Amino acid sequence: MPETWWRLGPEVLPGPAAVTRAIDLLDAGVERPVLSWSLVTEPVLVAGRAAPGAALNHHALALDGVDVVQRRSGGGPVLWGPELVSLDVCVPPAHRLAGHDVTLAYRWLGEAVSDALSAAGVPTHVVQIDVARHHQSTDDPVRLRAARACFGGLSPFEVVAEDGRKVVGLAQVRRRSGVLFQCGIALTFPSARLARYLESAPSEIERMEAALESVAAGLRDYRPELTVEAVIAAVEVSIANREGITFDPMPAGAIPKHAPDPTETRSR
Repeated sequence: MPETWWRLGPEVLPGPAAVTRAIDLLDAGVERPVLSWSLVTEPVLVAGRAAPGAALNHHALALDGVDVVQRRSGGGPVLWGPELVSLDVCVPPAHRLAGHDVTLAYRWLGEAVSDALSAAGVPTHVVQIDVARHHQSTDDPVRLRAARACFGGLSPFEVVAEDGRKVVGLAQVRRRSGVLFQCGIALTFPSARLARYLESAPSEIERMEAALESVAAGLRDYRPELTVEAVIAAVEVSIANREGITFDPMPAGAIPKHAPDPTETRSR
């Protein structure tokens, strides 16, 4: 008999609320896996554990009215705008997909998303562990510069296009209540805008933009007509087929109200 997961969204939310919703799923201690889709109403800069606020161009962020939200997962900052589709999958701690190896635990999700995007018309593949480790140890100044951003680096089982540019980023949070897998799927990649938020001097902004463009891209760079709805449908079909599951709507009120956490702050 197929396993049944809860499905939430897609829902369009203000940036800070979209970020905290994923943590709500984890803190709820869900009794069955939840697949949740989120988009944002306006851009927000999401800073991971490796992205201290002091490293950002707060003047440019303030001019554009962009909030900075700290999250528990991930490394470098992500500019989450309306054309970045967020997929959160929360599984109970003993679930078969939770995994025990933090790195290998990503494999099923990365491969499912890669299969989906290839089926949707954008040939992709996942980054193997040895390839990711090679990129992480590089002394190439362009890659080192780009790696300040989440989409500028490569981790195992993230998804890249045929030209090697990253189109899907992955992160996870592991707690006693469960495991949260986070997946950011870029329809477009805002290299110019993100560069402005990471650097201050015009020459450095230009270098950062070029570096980001060389290592990251959006799906519409390869298939301009691709829609959010098509991506969501393809990913759900891929996960359902690979894992033998069906989706039911998540019951109303199943997620408790998020309590503020000192590790999740926002500023401008």
